[in-house]
Amino acid sequence: MVLYKIFRIICMILILNECEAYKILFMGPFPAPSHWMWLEHFQRDLLEKGHSVTSINNHPTKEPHANLTEIIIDPKFDIPAYIPKEIIFKMRFSSDFQNLQMWWKVGEWTSEHALNDPKVKALIASKDQRFDLIIIEQFFHESFLMFGHKFKCPIVTIGTMGYADNMDHSMGLVTPWSVIPHLLLSYSDQMTFKQRFYNVYLSLYDAVMRRWYYMPRMQEMAERHFGPHIRGPLPNVRDLEKKISLMLINSHRSTDLPRPSMPGLIDVGGAHIKPSKPLPQDLKNFINNSPNGVVYFSLGSYVKSTDVPAERIVVILNAFGKLKQNVLWKYENESLSNLPPNVMIRKWMPQNDILAHPNVKLFITHGGIFGTQEGIYWAKPMLCMPLYGDQHRNTLKSVRAGYALSLDFSKMTSEDLQLSIQALTSDSKYKRKAVEISKKFRDNPIHPLDEATYWIEYVAKYKGAQFLKSNGAYMPLYQYLLLDIVACVVAALVLAIAVPVIIVRKLKRLIAKSSKGEKEKKVK
Repeated sequence: MVLYKIFRIICMILILNECEAYKILFMGPFPAPSHWMWLEHFQRDLLEKGHSVTSINNHPTKEPHANLTEIIIDPKFDIPAYIPKEIIFKMRFSSDFQNLQMWWKVGEWTSEHALNDPKVKALIASKDQRFDLIIIEQFFHESFLMFGHKFKCPIVTIGTMGYADNMDHSMGLVTPWSVIPHLLLSYSDQMTFKQRFYNVYLSLYDAVMRRWYYMPRMQEMAERHFGPHIRGPLPNVRDLEKKISLMLINSHRSTDLPRPSMPGLIDVGGAHIKPSKPLPQDLKNFINNSPNGVVYFSLGSYVKSTDVPAERIVVILNAFGKLKQNVLWKYENESLSNLPPNVMIRKWMPQNDILAHPNVKLFITHGGIFGTQEGIYWAKPMLCMPLYGDQHRNTLKSVRAGYALSLDFSKMTSEDLQLSIQALTSDSKYKRKAVEISKKFRDNPIHPLDEATYWIEYVAKYKGAQFLKSNGAYMPLYQYLLLDIVACVVAALVLAIAVPVIIVRKLKRLIAKSSKGEKEKKVK
């Protein structure tokens, strides 16, 4: 840990001596705490490098910095008012089409809410502000791309959920649906005919609805909020999307499928994971004094354990009480009574540091992408209980990779939970797979956060670095796929075959007509 800090300080000094300090507008309008906890790592690293950051987000920093100016969206958008948390625990896996529609609606709601904040409106109306670069979370907030037009500067996006087809298109690629499943699907690159058919169906639905339903709504939103403050006609957000200079994607080669790429697409999966810090003494003692190891349980930062229905709490505690392992449970208040003696609850847990401890044998998780990556990094078998969104996809991938099992949270019994925990902690194959994937996930030429910062500064230095993407981003699809060339070749082949055939037929008719005329003359 000490050596790592010294190394980072030396790198910072060397980089600060070489690079220019930039003025950056950093935006994370989505209110979910887990998203900002991830994004803040990138913001903090930029501040440490000496850059000046104006930050639009929902969560005030706990570590003030002289170069940080915060514009806090207050009040935060109240997601539970639209999607009540009690519904989440009763949900089954909804259709992929419903999931897409949910993300679009959440994107519209949260974007509109953020743009209506008085402080954000004041920034839009400002006349004297200047930025060298804009960074936006790429999570259904395309109307925010208009900030790039407003301040005439390059845009970098950070894709929280991973790759999507529209990201490929913005960089000049057409996603090969034959081997690349849609963002919401957990298929491998060896899809059956049925899977390929469904993948094409879902991907086409996404492309058509995004083009003709979702993006026009983002355009209308952008025009309504930015139009009164920008002289002249506004560009289309679809065109602004094509001008994105760099995309930092929460993906990793060890856990995600190989896919076509461009220099402007950079994988930064695991950027938030740092060396572990010492644990608080009570947690350290609890873990160290657990002869059979510890099971760690957390449902993440949005859905809290205190939101879990009472009957599900009973199911969970009954199972935990029968385990030989001790259990650490992130439970956000002290209201639980009759806790089994092997269970400790705390309002907050230093998850990364807990998972780093060798005596933690299992991670029970909701399957969120950030926690899943932490479990992979620290080589922990996982029991996943997905609730909504990409958690189902992440869970299926983890189970297929062999280091996890899954349960349906709304249906599981105490016996189901107990048996799954016993299987994951007693069968060594799960630990072997976890260690195997961990080695691959850790094996990077440079820490993902350092790589991200390097490319952010690179884009600012070269004023957008548009050479990182293909001109295919601006080409009509028929030109990109060479359909005009194919049509020309087919037409030429048709003409090459048809013209001689027509000529021969006409010659035959002429010859036949001439022969007939000669015969008639002879008869006369």
